[in-house]
Amino acid sequence: MKTQAIRIAIEKTPLRAKDPVALALEAGLGFRLGRLARHLRREWAQELKPLGLSPPQAAVVRGVAAEPGCSLRGLARTLDADPMNVKRYVDELEQRALIRTGNLTTDRRSRALLLTEAGENVAHDIARLVDTQQHWLTGSMSSEEARNLGVGLALLEARLGIGAVERPARSADEVDPH
Repeated sequence: MKTQAIRIAIEKTPLRAKDPVALALEAGLGFRLGRLARHLRREWAQELKPLGLSPPQAAVVRGVAAEPGCSLRGLARTLDADPMNVKRYVDELEQRALIRTGNLTTDRRSRALLLTEAGENVAHDIARLVDTQQHWLTGSMSSEEARNLGVGLALLEARLGIGAVERPARSADEVDPH
């Protein structure tokens, strides 16, 4: 019943008001997206507490799990984060023996980021949390509504120039794990 009421309210909310002042604060798309983002950040931080990770640390683990052997700079680009901040998180995770570095055989100056066995276990724990969150977030939506939300978010990201970053593939023999 509540879901139906929400859908009706959304349908009645104009996406573009003729008079910008007439668009109520809570009807503004930017306001609503910001409010959702803040709420999701708080919830995600709570979910990660049992793992002893902050959301940025979890993002680093997920990024390295997704692209083993990536460079610090490449990871920072993927996360759309400042490289110095990413380095700080990598150092913290390295101290906890969740991440280790190896040399790229093609460029000894660049360090390849790799998960340790403990880091891989934590990455699996994070993946389970992500899966649970995804199911919770889309649980009140039809599969078409969930797909449309994903498409809409991708369009907004593209408009803002954020989101998926195209990176050249790296072959396994380019990474020296030692």
